[in-house]
Amino acid sequence: MSSRNSDNMALQDVIEKHSKTVGTTYSGRSYHAVQHIIRSLDYVFPLYYKSDVLADNKVEEFREFFMLGWVTLLKKYYGDIDVNTLEPFPLMTDEAINWAYSNIIYSGKIEFCKQLISLEKAGLIQIICTNQNEYTFKYLNEKIGLERFDVNSYTFYKEKIVEQFISEKKKKKPLDKQKIISEFKKQIKNPDGELISYTTTPEIDDYYQAEGHYHVLRIQGYDDFDEGDTFGGISYKKYVDIIEMIVGVALKHLDACLELKLMNKNVNLHNLLTYTFFKDKTIEAYADYSGFDIEEVKQIISCVTLSKENFDYYLEYPGSPPPMYFHVSENILIRSIAGCLSNPFSLLNRELKRKYKKDYDKALNNRENRFRDQLFSLLPNERIVKIPKEINIAFRGMKTDIDAIAFDTKTGTLGLFQLKWQDPFAKSMKERYSRISNLFPKANEWIEKMRFWVFNNRYETIINSLQIDKYYKGRTPINDICVFIIARNAINFTGIENKDETVAWSSWYQLIEAQARIKTSFDDPIKEMFVKIKSFDPRIRLEKEEQHSLSDIEVYIGETKIYYKK
Repeated sequence: MSSRNSDNMALQDVIEKHSKTVGTTYSGRSYHAVQHIIRSLDYVFPLYYKSDVLADNKVEEFREFFMLGWVTLLKKYYGDIDVNTLEPFPLMTDEAINWAYSNIIYSGKIEFCKQLISLEKAGLIQIICTNQNEYTFKYLNEKIGLERFDVNSYTFYKEKIVEQFISEKKKKKPLDKQKIISEFKKQIKNPDGELISYTTTPEIDDYYQAEGHYHVLRIQGYDDFDEGDTFGGISYKKYVDIIEMIVGVALKHLDACLELKLMNKNVNLHNLLTYTFFKDKTIEAYADYSGFDIEEVKQIISCVTLSKENFDYYLEYPGSPPPMYFHVSENILIRSIAGCLSNPFSLLNRELKRKYKKDYDKALNNRENRFRDQLFSLLPNERIVKIPKEINIAFRGMKTDIDAIAFDTKTGTLGLFQLKWQDPFAKSMKERYSRISNLFPKANEWIEKMRFWVFNNRYETIINSLQIDKYYKGRTPINDICVFIIARNAINFTGIENKDETVAWSSWYQLIEAQARIKTSFDDPIKEMFVKIKSFDPRIRLEKEEQHSLSDIEVYIGETKIYYKK
């Protein structure tokens, strides 16, 4: 056995040993442990960004371990509760807070180490035993952190494009925020000096309903399906509408809790943020407010609720966002502020796939048309012929299709696009591998087929096969061909270096950012798009821009130390 494999196996044994202790330290009812975990999430995720004790990088590290740790810890205790039994809702003490935080962090450190082992198996790092009970690791790729460019591009889209859109919507329906908050403060009460209650007005409800809508617009994944796609007989728009309402109510509750904290600094936010509801009353309330059928609302809420039916499936993935609701007891749901405000579509879209597979597959087929239309919106010039459908190609036994085609009738530039709408993924190396396996081999095969087809045909034949002559009766010859691979969410992966340099590879959000940030002066929109993508390639930017700084890290699992130093 090689030294490298030996170090990996030794660390794996340590992690396996300590993994067995996760979910075994709570002496009370598992239901209470679940409560404490959810309440901790509801405090940390929306509020814990600054600390008087920890430096900013340590706060970030703390949040990372929290995100990784809650899934495994909750799964252990949630599996033990009996949802057919009505349980009390205890207040959280300092002792319970300390238990929840320390156990979530401990679980998160174990998951972090499991990720290191997965990274080594993927050939991205090497784990090295430096001393007894001490391990470090080194990166095996010169260009690391390519994934962050996809994240940064989505952040650009959210902050520059989405926020501008929201700003325009707010102008059309202005609401006086200060007046609303001032009125809301008058409605907030503090029963027993520990809890919270409040009433609202139609104006307050309308304000937070709008805020729920704006919040959802900022979440990646809300537009994964068209509003008209149906799942279980219900349009996707109705799913989104109910989520927006729930998010609006959660934002209202968060603001109420923070206002009460200003009024009474002694209240414990851990006991205010998380709320339990009767399931049937919740469904009735949203049915009344939305005007939807009560059975529709019941179905929709079931798809954003962690339950005994789906928890094994959903909690399989490390770093998953919390759900909006947890089904915990008889007719009782716990609403999670963290779940409402992080990414409800993570669970929703997985549930739609699990529960309505045929509807889901049909909706996936509709994605390509939407993606094509959105791409063409970036080429608005009327002189560009845009073929409104996929074109199938058959030549000398070779068969393939072209997802999108654009032809510039002035310059003779032809754009051939393959569009890949891959689902986003969080921390799962298994899902990362799946995305890579589904993207690059098929994309490279398609590129080779395109190259073979173009090389062996005259331009007149190409124009005819692509049906360009159905939409353009002129005689402009093809002067240049630009080939694009556009993935919806992620296309930059550390360790994937052998991409065809004659092709423009981009995520959708990277394309939007490149179009907005890079200025050019030549009159050739398709070629311009190609050049912008190529010049915005993360591998090129890594050489020109300041390198991403990897923080030192030091993690203890029992007596075992795992560390990284730059």
